[in-house]
Amino acid sequence: MKKWFVFLLVFACSGKQSETVLAPQDFEAKYRATENAILLDVRTPEEVASGKIANAQNIVWDDSFADKLSTLEHKPIFIYCGSGIRSAKAAAVLKEKGYTDIYQLDGGLKSWKSAGMPVE
Repeated sequence: MKKWFVFLLVFACSGKQSETVLAPQDFEAKYRATENAILLDVRTPEEVASGKIANAQNIVWDDSFADKLSTLEHKPIFIYCGSGIRSAKAAAVLKEKGYTDIYQLDGGLKSWKSAGMPVE
């Protein structure tokens, strides 16, 4: 019985991950279909200057990220960085702060560009 419980627990947890980390096309489709969503870029200003997803607002992932969240409304958040590492950390902080609808771009802007998705 314990083996089944562990299996179900692992399966349930892995299912949640696939709902929040989305491939570029799925990320864009979900963002466009979600009313009042926030698109959040957590890269540095220098990285943002080299291109970003249209309509993204920038809050840099750094040691003071949690303090900067007071300006962010509690709406669905679609978050990305360069490769997905910083956005995963930022998403964890957002969850700690009570945000519930958080979607991450799998592979970050790198995978977005590789998929031929537009940047400005």
